[in-house]
Amino acid sequence: MDSLHPVVNFIYFAVVLGCSMVLMHPVCLAISFAAAFVYIVRMFGYVNARKGLLGMAGVMLVAAVMNPAFSHQGVTTLCYLPDGNALTLESIYYGMAAALMLGATLMWFRCVSEILTVDKIVYLFGKPFPILSMILSMVFGFIPKMQRKLREIRYAQNIQEGKKMSVRQGIRSISLLITWALQDAVDMAESMKCRGYGLDGRTAYTTFRFTKWDKTILLMILAGLCYLVGGVFFGGLSWEYYPATEGTGIHLYSVSIYVVYAGICFLPVGVELLETYQHHKSMK
Repeated sequence: MDSLHPVVNFIYFAVVLGCSMVLMHPVCLAISFAAAFVYIVRMFGYVNARKGLLGMAGVMLVAAVMNPAFSHQGVTTLCYLPDGNALTLESIYYGMAAALMLGATLMWFRCVSEILTVDKIVYLFGKPFPILSMILSMVFGFIPKMQRKLREIRYAQNIQEGKKMSVRQGIRSISLLITWALQDAVDMAESMKCRGYGLDGRTAYTTFRFTKWDKTILLMILAGLCYLVGGVFFGGLSWEYYPATEGTGIHLYSVSIYVVYAGICFLPVGVELLETYQHHKSMK
């Protein structure tokens, strides 16, 4: 996906994030989660992605447990909690669905921060919304830069003091990191201002070109989105968790919607595999 035009990248991630947060059918949630997981592992490698995935798993576990603990809707009572409220099967199902949705969304946002780089964001929003473009570029690049800087600070402290980081050292590291982040934001704003960013008539050089391949991928995304919207409109993806868990079963039309949705979600992996195959073929 990194080789595609920024417009295609933006539309794709807008579609997949919107669908991941709106389509609460369990099959759709599973497809989105699996696709995001595969893309994350392929993009960063399992070893590099493992720490982030473990943290995400903890967040998902909290989301899955919190819903049945505080929501007591549903018709299927399993038992009663010590406070007298009912623990229902429907609240457990909804908690699991919410956890899947949250996990998929977090992973897709991680992919967005990697693919939609600063130059792509400036290209997309620089002319119509210069201030918004700068803010978005800073936000998407903020987390990776903070992680790298924190590793540098910890490495420097460990080398200097030659021992495991204590609580006091951790607090000092966070203080240094916040100071650096504020100064970096000021420096970036001053740099953009000195370069005339956002002024009328300012031109910018770009290497992005909208090719036939970009057009093909974009048409595939929009066609899949239209099919999904039609599936939602005609009840092919209907699903309710309360008061009883029920929804669209497995039939030919629903399966076709799942296949289309899987095609959209796994599109980045398919594109990268195709590009890798073409590259290897051209090298022979």
